[in-house]
Amino acid sequence: MQKIIINRLGPVEHSELDIKEFMVFTGPQASGKSTIAKSIFFFKNVKNVLFNQLRKKCLLGNQEDTLNFSVKNSLIRDIRSDFLQTFGSTWCMDKNMSIRYDYAEDIWITISLKPDPVTPNYIWIELSPALTESLQEIEREFLSKSDMSFIVESEMIKSRINMVFHDEAEVVYIPAGRSMITLLSTQLNYLYSAMDDTQKKNIDYCTQNYLEKIMMLKPSFSQGVEQMIREMLRLTDMKVDREILYTAAELMKQILNGEYRNVDGEERLQVEEGRYVKINFASSGQQEAVWILNVLFYYLLNNKKTYFIIEEPESHLFPNAQKLMTEFISLARGRHKNQIFITTHSPYILGTINNLLYADNISKIVDEEQLNAIVNKSKWISFSSMSAFFIQGGKVSPCMDEEFKAIENEVIDGVSEEINKDYEKMVLLKEKMLHKEGR
Repeated sequence: MQKIIINRLGPVEHSELDIKEFMVFTGPQASGKSTIAKSIFFFKNVKNVLFNQLRKKCLLGNQEDTLNFSVKNSLIRDIRSDFLQTFGSTWCMDKNMSIRYDYAEDIWITISLKPDPVTPNYIWIELSPALTESLQEIEREFLSKSDMSFIVESEMIKSRINMVFHDEAEVVYIPAGRSMITLLSTQLNYLYSAMDDTQKKNIDYCTQNYLEKIMMLKPSFSQGVEQMIREMLRLTDMKVDREILYTAAELMKQILNGEYRNVDGEERLQVEEGRYVKINFASSGQQEAVWILNVLFYYLLNNKKTYFIIEEPESHLFPNAQKLMTEFISLARGRHKNQIFITTHSPYILGTINNLLYADNISKIVDEEQLNAIVNKSKWISFSSMSAFFIQGGKVSPCMDEEFKAIENEVIDGVSEEINKDYEKMVLLKEKMLHKEGR
């Protein structure tokens, strides 16, 4: 099992987390949820950084690398650059900051700060000996290839890198604040293409990755999702789970109250046949939800093993839509092949997850067919695959109730209890006044 250790990064004082199939983080704003999300994305994306680096070296030779760095040193250089783009300047970071990610027992990367006379808090990156050895093998194996053979064998090279990092899943980060990106959809391609590399690096690393992802996926949605499913079934012999795909398509329509289409570059929300709204005129809830739904559906449809990191899926959604969104996200695991990481402030998200945990928990003692009619089996969550944490004051605390096999009620209902206490105090105050007046 993969593991991350974070020490004094942003609001997070210290945290050691096993990377499980379904992870949920809740807590007050600015408590460190995004810091953990970005840290996991950062390390899981290192294998993509390595592949792109190998591709550049093979296709361009060393034209862009005047120092002719080894693969290991080039990777360290890129990790350092990406760290700064993800977390900002290290000048104001705690000098004891460190992060370590264990991909396997002997494959790990550590990032820490080192005193330097020229650069305060210099970023120091250490690769495990086994990882260093693997990079040297890759260098000998692939850098001798011609441009064309690298292109032809790219999938095999990706597979080799996946083996080194013990991770087949592609990592996808879906940040908060999605509605603004959707709102600018018509200008987005132009704005991004007009930026030079320096300007792009001023965009947060995770947001940049998200931008590039949705720009790549937009043309795939020129038709309705059900038609996309039929096309996939017609054109491929790949094993596709029809039930999950059609259930996902129905949930997408319910959440959006319509269907997303990209028609000749114009993004639309198709309300019904012959009627649509341009996406930048849709509601803020629809704008927030649309690319969570589209991205997860695309990877589910194409049967790509994926690790999804989703920030605040509840944003701008009515409670019932939050419930449906949670069910859609759980469904997107695709028979538990994909992994999910969620940050949330919503008791409706947490409550729905508890329902999905409960369904799995009672599945062995009730009629499974009747249970499946209430909650589709594809949405159930196994307690053993799940972890949930509450973050506050720099501390990350597990909040799973082992006895009831659920997220602790105190986490879900904590604010409700505070509201009820205030209400009860006001009722007592009123009764006291009435009693005083003899009424």
